[in-house]
Amino acid sequence: MCGNNGRYGLLTSVLIIMSLTVTQLRAETLQILTYEESPFALRVGKTHKGLLVDMLKELFSRTDLQYELKFIPLKRAIITTERMPGHCVLPVGRSQEREASFHWISPVLVSRYGLYSRDDVIIPLTTLSDAKPYTIGSFLGSGIGEYLTDLGFDVDLASVSAQNLRKLKRSRIELWAAELISAREQMQKQAINFGAPELIFYTSLRAMACNREMSLETTLKLEQALTSMYLDGYMSELYLEYGVEI
Repeated sequence: MCGNNGRYGLLTSVLIIMSLTVTQLRAETLQILTYEESPFALRVGKTHKGLLVDMLKELFSRTDLQYELKFIPLKRAIITTERMPGHCVLPVGRSQEREASFHWISPVLVSRYGLYSRDDVIIPLTTLSDAKPYTIGSFLGSGIGEYLTDLGFDVDLASVSAQNLRKLKRSRIELWAAELISAREQMQKQAINFGAPELIFYTSLRAMACNREMSLETTLKLEQALTSMYLDGYMSELYLEYGVEI
């Protein structure tokens, strides 16, 4: 009987160790949430591609951390990350309202924003204030949409950025607030050309926001890896591949 008890005890110990190991591995695999915004992140069949996808691959290769990339709408990604440990979302604009809710890895994306009008309509804009009479399209969870809303602009929010091209073409909005690289890519993809923006009004440093329960050790690993990517020129070379200098 003692022999059987010993074997059962050993088997139980092995199962407990295996369970703990699986739990630990899951905990060490960060869930990275992003949303489709060409050319930064997009799904092509079963593969992912884009500037941010390339950046993430290099970032994690410089650490001993594992990650899994998932695509969901930005608003839901932010809420999920705030509520669930082991999650991060990018790219996200930092704001006073969001600052204390996350750990931040920054900057993962340098962005310039412009206001676009229909190609058959000229809306002369010298300063951002000149856009106050117009309805401006942005999308849910967008930092720039929140920025314009806080300034008192009439902002119409779509669920995803690409919907704003069709809304502008159909005159459902009068201006479209968009990141310049993304706007150019989306116009090419949808064969809609609004030309150059009426006004370039904002430059931002977008970040990766992570759940507050992420350990200091993991945060430092990611911060140090990102810093090294700027220092050794990797980020400059990456942006040049996408036609932009930083």
